Amino acid sequence: MYFPHLINPPYTASGFAVGLLVGFTGVVGGALMTPLLVLLFGIHPSTAVGTDLLYAGVTKISGSAVHGLNGAIDWRVARRLASGSVPGAALALWTLSHFGVDSEGTGAAITTTLGVALMLTAVALLFRRRLLKAAAPFLDRLKSRR
Repeated sequence: MYFPHLINPPYTASGFAVGLLVGFTGVVGGALMTPLLVLLFGIHPSTAVGTDLLYAGVTKISGSAVHGLNGAIDWRVARRLASGSVPGAALALWTLSHFGVDSEGTGAAITTTLGVALMLTAVALLFRRRLLKAAAPFLDRLKSRR
């Protein structure tokens, strides 16, 4: 069946472009899709973040299953990452439920946080070599202890 009233060309084109980038790199989806939803389509920040997280969750679960079956995941590293990200996500969800997601203040906080995160990511990518060089002594000591 064809449902032309369900297809919106700008949304479809945006999803296709972001999907291509995610497919090629494995990252970038949230860094592009959430700002696109907020800035280009005028969607409330909490709705944009929630929609992007739902999509990312589904795609990451399927990608994790494939990579896990191929033995391409270091589960020790995954557990270490989860030990910080799971409590962090729980705290963020509790904070949003406590203050409400539809308030103007929450929207501003989400937008500001997204902006800062995107700027930090851009700076980290631009200065990656310098940052790795500066962190090398610490990383060398860390490797020798573990």
